[in-house]
Amino acid sequence: MDAVREVLTSEGRTLAQGALAWLWGRSEKTIPIPGFRNEEQITENAGAMAFGALEQTQITEIDKILER
Repeated sequence: MDAVREVLTSEGRTLAQGALAWLWGRSEKTIPIPGFRNEEQITENAGAMAFGALEQTQITEIDKILER
């Protein structure tokens, strides 16, 4: 799981931002609706938009790590 975490948090993303980026990278038709418990999490989730989706090479790398 450390290898997956490394890919998700690349380019300065937090883990939550990486998870959103992974979802965006998997399909253009997917619109994640992240949960939140406080203002800090709202800000973190919104910050994911600055990074955008993971690149296809990153998606492929995660798939290989997870043996998909």
